[in-house]
Amino acid sequence: MQLGASDRQQLLRLARCSIQDALHHDGSLARALEETRIGPPLHERRGLFVTLKLRDTENTGPVERLRGCIGNLAPETTIVDAVLDLAPRAAFQDPRFAPLEQGELPLVRISISILSPPRRLADTDELELGRDGVQLVHGSRRAVFLPQVAVEQGWTVKQLMDQLARKAGLPRGDWRDAELSSFRAEAFSE
Repeated sequence: MQLGASDRQQLLRLARCSIQDALHHDGSLARALEETRIGPPLHERRGLFVTLKLRDTENTGPVERLRGCIGNLAPETTIVDAVLDLAPRAAFQDPRFAPLEQGELPLVRISISILSPPRRLADTDELELGRDGVQLVHGSRRAVFLPQVAVEQGWTVKQLMDQLARKAGLPRGDWRDAELSSFRAEAFSE
């Protein structure tokens, strides 16, 4: 599934309004929903992640750092409802970060990744960096990297897998004994 430019812009606008409304309680989300005609593609049930990156104002270049990322691999709800739920959670409930502050909102760039259904990965040779995201499950431990992460970090497949194991709280190499699945994502940003 490929969303049209209009659907993408609507989702990004609704994501920003949901964060703004959670910060200010100003009714911005209700107004945005009243003004938005949500088409059939956005009612599809898909796994989805919302990622927030903060522009680094202390550097002169376009440096961004991760500020929050929350999502679901499984299609728990419609695309539009997932965005409305996950955007404020990425801003205020990602346990790796303090809640987003009011002054940070203008510096945040929002990205949305709509996921294909995951498929079991028999061998990491099947992975194509930049195209495939990957999930690791090892007992009660889980970790996920979206397709763009390996490219952004400049990792090889082995480095990706070692970092995935580390993210799950496992020693490097323990990904070899884990259940692995891959997925693709339609990712877009402000």
